[in-house]
Amino acid sequence: MIPFWHRTLVPCMLISLLSAAQVSAAPVSREQLFQLATIAAGDHQFERAIELFQKIIEVDPKFAPAYNGIGLVHQSDENGSPLEALRYFRLAVDIDPEYAEGWNNLGRAYYTQARFVNAEQAFLTSLRLKPGQTDIEFALAWDYLLGQSRPDEAITYFEKVRARQDNPMIYYGIGLASLLQGNRMRVMEAVTQLRHHQREEQALGLEKMLKENVLINSKPGTPLVTGAPQAESLFDHQLRELNASGYTVPGKEGIKVRLKGPLL
Repeated sequence: MIPFWHRTLVPCMLISLLSAAQVSAAPVSREQLFQLATIAAGDHQFERAIELFQKIIEVDPKFAPAYNGIGLVHQSDENGSPLEALRYFRLAVDIDPEYAEGWNNLGRAYYTQARFVNAEQAFLTSLRLKPGQTDIEFALAWDYLLGQSRPDEAITYFEKVRARQDNPMIYYGIGLASLLQGNRMRVMEAVTQLRHHQREEQALGLEKMLKENVLINSKPGTPLVTGAPQAESLFDHQLRELNASGYTVPGKEGIKVRLKGPLL
């Protein structure tokens, strides 16, 4: 996820207008402080960004985006605290229950902590407040699939996303979910789509699992991922992780696999 400050266009003159000295010497508006905080965060001046977000909270303790901003700083800073990020996202939505972006970030934070049901609830709340968010529907699909072994719900949300965009990893998700369902025909359809999108590694992985009668641990409510954070993207490197973890053939039942990897 790209933090909101990387998507915000702020006039460069604001940096000179609101120097550190001016912030401490003269009153400035909440909006000016917020823009300066986003600039600091975008420049990886994380301590300065938190200081400015805290100043906003002193001015207006009910300004939810400031709490959300501190949470995002903790996520972006390699020295930040994931638990502090989650706490500030929680504060943001407690202050403003209608704040969809806060629910989005809270859902992702819960997901990275392997709290998949909490993540689901946060994503659903956000979609109720702001329907049609493709990225959140995509995140919810993976939460249902990898976090909760609920392939039916996962496919429902993958299909919602597919109606708006043609992301090849949608087909990988549908393929894995169909494998859980035992729908071999749909797995092959996903393999065909992955090859059409030149995702041969994922296509071969699904095809191999299908041919070797792979049985993924599919007890509803049981995560398919370990929840261990890693640097690699789950979507681009899932099969490499699968191969690296190894698997055994227990007999006629097929190959039982427990997927592992980072989350969203």
